[in-house]
Amino acid sequence: MSGVDIEANASSSDVIREGDTVVCYTSDDRVFFQEILPRMTIRIGKVQIPVKCVVGFPFGSIFEEKEKTLVPVEGGLFPDPVAPEVGEFEVPTNDNRSYTDTNDSQKLSNVEIAELRAQGVNGSALIAKLVENSDTWDTKTDFSKQKYLKKKQQKYMPRIQMVRCTAMALCDVYHVRQPSKILNLRFDIIGQILSYGNIYAGAQVMVVETCMGLITGAIAERMLGHGTLLAGYEGQQPSVDTIRRFNFDQAVNDSIVYFPFHYIGQLDNDEAALVAKEAALNEEEQPSEDVLEARKAEVAARIAMYTEAEQKKYLAKKEQRKLKQRQAKPKKTPSDIRALLRAPSDSLVIVTHYDPLVVLLQLLPRLGLSRPFVVYCEYLEPLATAFDALQRMESIINLQLNDTWTREYQILPGRTHPEMTMSAGSGYLLSGIKVEATPPPPHLADLKVLPRRTNGPKKPRTRD
Repeated sequence: MSGVDIEANASSSDVIREGDTVVCYTSDDRVFFQEILPRMTIRIGKVQIPVKCVVGFPFGSIFEEKEKTLVPVEGGLFPDPVAPEVGEFEVPTNDNRSYTDTNDSQKLSNVEIAELRAQGVNGSALIAKLVENSDTWDTKTDFSKQKYLKKKQQKYMPRIQMVRCTAMALCDVYHVRQPSKILNLRFDIIGQILSYGNIYAGAQVMVVETCMGLITGAIAERMLGHGTLLAGYEGQQPSVDTIRRFNFDQAVNDSIVYFPFHYIGQLDNDEAALVAKEAALNEEEQPSEDVLEARKAEVAARIAMYTEAEQKKYLAKKEQRKLKQRQAKPKKTPSDIRALLRAPSDSLVIVTHYDPLVVLLQLLPRLGLSRPFVVYCEYLEPLATAFDALQRMESIINLQLNDTWTREYQILPGRTHPEMTMSAGSGYLLSGIKVEATPPPPHLADLKVLPRRTNGPKKPRTRD
């Protein structure tokens, strides 16, 4: 790909751009995040390579190290499999019963292999020489050959695939590396949450989560800036470190409105009194002119100690911050946020380690009629308590408490079977729909319990 083509494609969202974050899958079974910045490097095998060379290539591209740079290659992370991946399956006639691994079947020594690598022999040619000099290659089954090639490719042909940061990819990384950070969520659970919550573009969704912004990002990814996403948080600021990894554009980021939990308790108060109180507090918190002058003098003294190059760098960053501030939309005021909270929301999503019943009862009045809610929790007991309480409410219908479970399968000719290791349980989901509570009919108003069908013995039928 030429430099002109890379610049032409850089504006597309389907290619890797400078400043993006990607999910990297390596041939040695590593998975991690990587920021695409000029100063960043990545380890491929035993070599540190700058990542700026991948800018302009499509997401999902597979790269291989060549002369301390990354070049795109065809095929997967493990190219040219020996055993069939598709098509008809033939049962092999040979087996490994007479094979003994004595580690002396390879004619090439370690010194000779090191010399070949020093001469610049690429990975595929080196693996071909290893196969050529193996005494037991012809006696191996196709599956043993593929296992042998995969092991050698991991060592001599390390590859890396860079994929887009989606909710599924991010959840996959966190579930492997730090599952407790996301409350042991799996990607299939996120799909169920979006489905039960009826998330769609143009909706107003209220979400409370403590998964570093993973659920907020998954909802914003589906809405793509169309609608409003109200994200509640506890503390001084929201903990949404994962949001920046989604590489959202400004329109999607502007559609996410963060609000502190104490705003919920203020919605029934007089708005004019709240605005006046907040204005008075802001005036008290404003520093005096003497403090501002002291700060400016301190900054000027620090800049004077910089070199000329450092001063230019500082001024460039300052201008860049001012430009971003001019381009960004003005932030919503607390009054604007409370106005959004007073409007009935179309969906309510709760994924948090807080008590789900307490949070749900506080937010249910802000959910519109005939609108769904979904609550996720790692443990069954808090949701069982919430289920029992909601069952007694006439305004909740279609109440469900579900266990989540999944199993991955390997799909290959003649070798289709469940994976040897799997993630069984991954939390529980409570879902339902809020409706208007209507009084019972007059002839049933005095009944404490509605009559229901029983499974008692039936009366014998007699013929007339």
